[in-house]
Amino acid sequence: MTDAALRQRELEAQPMWRILLDQFLEHRMAVAGFSVIVLFLAIALLAPVISAVTGLDPDRQNVFNRYQPPGSHLDLSTHERELRVQAFLRQADRSALVDFLAARDLLEFTVDEEDLLYELVTQYEPLALAERLDGLMAAVPDQAQEPLREFRNMVADFRSFHLLGTDELGRDVLIRLIYGTRVSVTVGLLVAFVAGMIGLLVGSLAGYYGGRTDAILMRFTDALLSLPILVVLIVVSAIDLGKVFGGTPLAFIVESRHESVIKMILILCLFSWMQAARLVRGSILSIKEQEFVLAARVLGAKDRTIIGAHIVPNVIAPLLVAVTLGIGNAILFEAALSFLGLGIQPPTPSWGNMLNNAQEMVQHAPTLAILPGLLILFTVISFNYVGDGLRDAIDPKSIRR
Repeated sequence: MTDAALRQRELEAQPMWRILLDQFLEHRMAVAGFSVIVLFLAIALLAPVISAVTGLDPDRQNVFNRYQPPGSHLDLSTHERELRVQAFLRQADRSALVDFLAARDLLEFTVDEEDLLYELVTQYEPLALAERLDGLMAAVPDQAQEPLREFRNMVADFRSFHLLGTDELGRDVLIRLIYGTRVSVTVGLLVAFVAGMIGLLVGSLAGYYGGRTDAILMRFTDALLSLPILVVLIVVSAIDLGKVFGGTPLAFIVESRHESVIKMILILCLFSWMQAARLVRGSILSIKEQEFVLAARVLGAKDRTIIGAHIVPNVIAPLLVAVTLGIGNAILFEAALSFLGLGIQPPTPSWGNMLNNAQEMVQHAPTLAILPGLLILFTVISFNYVGDGLRDAIDPKSIRR
């Protein structure tokens, strides 16, 4: 047997999923897009860990450090210093340290001993105070040496590094971009999944039963498709859910801390399923007359069995492509509404509202607008390339058997 025949035999012996995977991997841009998506998902999942390791909080404000450039080393706000001192005092008995510092007269005015540490961290610059504490190390009594060393290390850590600078409220841009990834990508994935399920249900019923059912469902779908989607989303997003759901079992939506996120997901789900429904209906119209469906009907299978076990599996592939492409659209719509101030509301960070907050100072701090814009661009392009790769991989005409 020749080498070509052996290669052909090995190819014929491969399972279908292996063939589809190989063809997807041949699409280099789809693989690159998938890698970017995996990276963003990993960052989104690890956002709390990144925040804990770096000590950065997406909601921490310091108005004295507004619009700082990338790579800035900045002192923590007075409030943050006091919070750390409170945690320091709760760890163990610090009375020996407080007595020692009070006796050294570090301040020019008299303070109560219990407030001494708070006064120290607010009246002195962190580096200057750390140097003063270093000079006291030799004179400190034994029972206060370890607390003084811990206090000195804490004071030296009263500075934070901001790789991408700060925004209009002195918040770290990098950690807000990371948490914005969680919000924007989560909204895109949930909306695309729910829209795909609704489209699958509506398209399956319309395509399988036809007749009046098909006419009613498709005319309703066409009516929604004829609406200017962005204008409709703007109008619907401006509705006060507190007046709509107040006093009802759905009141938890408006009482939740993430009301704007839940509201955005609901709105986008209601107006994102129409294309998937038409795609599923078109596929089912060509599938339901094939021999295996007729055989199942002759054997007495019920409609729900035929749809669920025989028809739906054959439309999953094109539906998956539509859902993948829909994720990018959902992210764009969320960013557009948040940019207009009608989407995700601060302090919850999203790429869209970060763009909205940056527009006033775009000339003086252009990175505040460029960075979330680039993330939106890379994410949408990546999902579109993955959709293209899936479409090419599952196309029967492109599968090499």
